[in-house]
Amino acid sequence: MRCLICNRDAKDGEFCKLHEKAHQNLTQGYEQWMKTLTISWKDYLEAVAKNPNTGLWVKEVAEHLLKEGAHR
Repeated sequence: MRCLICNRDAKDGEFCKLHEKAHQNLTQGYEQWMKTLTISWKDYLEAVAKNPNTGLWVKEVAEHLLKEGAHR
């Protein structure tokens, strides 16, 4: 199987090892944001994707999830 974002090898899911780690970081970050803010998954992804301090891998995953409908 190939990564849905970069077409690298994705042995265990939709993403390669790098994008999978970024996806995990996004999920963990959302859990932290939810402790202090009432924010939807979609709004969170949009904020992360627009943030100039967001890393490339995380930004690519956030943009991909938004494009796919941002379901959680």
